[in-house]
Amino acid sequence: MSLFPEQSLSSFFLQHQKDLMQFLTYKVQCAETATDLTQETYLRLVRHRKVDTIENMRAYLFRIANNLALDHLRSRTRQLQRDGGQVTDDLMCEAPEPEAVLADRQQLEMLERIIYDLPPKCREVFLMCRVEGKSYAEIGDALTISPRTVESHMRKAMEQIRKQFD
Repeated sequence: MSLFPEQSLSSFFLQHQKDLMQFLTYKVQCAETATDLTQETYLRLVRHRKVDTIENMRAYLFRIANNLALDHLRSRTRQLQRDGGQVTDDLMCEAPEPEAVLADRQQLEMLERIIYDLPPKCREVFLMCRVEGKSYAEIGDALTISPRTVESHMRKAMEQIRKQFD
């Protein structure tokens, strides 16, 4: 009988998953790739037939992860050499740059302020339409106004948002 039945092996892995992710992210410099390698580390750990013979499971886990990271980096280097040293889309990490995340967050905050500053009825109509996905007829029924009035509020809201956002 194994010292690490599958359930305990899973809980052991989950206990060290955060540290493993940090380690792999540092190694490969891409959070998305690190996530993939973390999953592959778990699969390799589970496939190992004689888990109960391993003396230091944490060291073994990180050894698997390190080997996978090295394999990934070697593969990426070979790909770069084949492509003449040019970075191609498949080698780039698809995680957004921190500056882009910050800019997006600032834009979102600005949009929230603009929406909050809309007249109450315009804001309510806009949110029901764009956030809740309701049709003009559904909004009209919910607010007991005509669909034409809903359309008027939407037009006013969109004009104000465009004007302030630009």
